[in-house]
Amino acid sequence: MSAATAAGDSIRRHSRSFSFASRLLPAKKRVAVEQLYAWCRWCDDGVDAASSPEAAGAFLDHATSDLRLIAVGSQPIATESRWLAEIVRQHRLPIEAADALLQGMRFDLTPATDLSEDDLLRYCFQVAGAVGVLMCPILGLEDRRFLPHAAALGMGMQLTNIARDVAEDWGRSRCYLPVAWTGGLRPDGRPLEEHGVGRGVENILHLADGYYAAGEAGIEALDRGSRVAVRTASRVYHAIGTEIMKCPVRVLKERVRVSSEKKLMLFARSLLTTVVGHSHAKLPSAAEQALATAAHFLKDHGVSR
Repeated sequence: MSAATAAGDSIRRHSRSFSFASRLLPAKKRVAVEQLYAWCRWCDDGVDAASSPEAAGAFLDHATSDLRLIAVGSQPIATESRWLAEIVRQHRLPIEAADALLQGMRFDLTPATDLSEDDLLRYCFQVAGAVGVLMCPILGLEDRRFLPHAAALGMGMQLTNIARDVAEDWGRSRCYLPVAWTGGLRPDGRPLEEHGVGRGVENILHLADGYYAAGEAGIEALDRGSRVAVRTASRVYHAIGTEIMKCPVRVLKERVRVSSEKKLMLFARSLLTTVVGHSHAKLPSAAEQALATAAHFLKDHGVSR
């Protein structure tokens, strides 16, 4: 099986929404995006499927060692790392952003019991905002001043994922809802409490709105062949949050999705926006704050703008 085929299979197995959006990209870009996704998925699975925290830590040590080899132009060991090395070489991806992702994965080995909003946002930058930054060279971003927009969009998507996956994370003894939002809810063997979950999910999705607005404002900086796909991905993920907000505790019973019909409608609207042009209205204060936060994390992780 070729790298492109294996990477494409990975994205189709693990993310219906992302797979739908990636198919809107030109073929060469799609292959590179799918290879990047497959590497990220490999890292995620290496932690989540490990037999113990020690085994997960050893996996991350190997992934980090491979990343160091890529950084100096040497051949990494793992197949998935070689996929990453190929696209780093072709597109000059910022290796610091890949390192940030691995730092976020290490957080999952010993998740904080008193998670704050700042802790949450740093984690979202590391495991998702950094991925948005990695995608930028593939998607034709030339003006690095828009890197905070890309990071913000990834962070918004991760906030949606966290809201959707509360029950699944709880089963892994993890909870990413800040403790101040939930009345002290922590994974301690007790069942999830609906009131605390509902408050936490509402707060995290309100926070996500500013990050989506910040991300949307930067999409025009991508090349024309990438805008529809990215805008569609953003709006599909945002729509998942909108569905959850109708009944926040629904996340305790099922994994919330948007229908194929809804995805097609969002694609059509994204296409229209791309053709007609995006409004350049002043960003709301929440989006401005999201950009400032994303810019702070970029600097903190050594990603130059």
